[in-house]
Amino acid sequence: MVTYIIARQLGGKPVITVSGEELGRVDDIIIDEQTGRFISILVEPLSEVVSRVSYPKDKSGNLLIPYDAVNAISKVVVVKD
Repeated sequence: MVTYIIARQLGGKPVITVSGEELGRVDDIIIDEQTGRFISILVEPLSEVVSRVSYPKDKSGNLLIPYDAVNAISKVVVVKD
């Protein structure tokens, strides 16, 4: 069964790694305008995880997590470590 995700439902969701570490909250989503596919999510990081995370950061310091690193979405967004 295919589940469709409405982008606005992701805003503010907590983001955690598969090992259970909370990274922050979804701030925005980058979508390919031609295909409508998700490219990446921008995560406003918790201050204590910024230096330990290997994901790149944008100019504002948000984590730039590729959408293919997302393992699951429910009440939280689970991403690879």
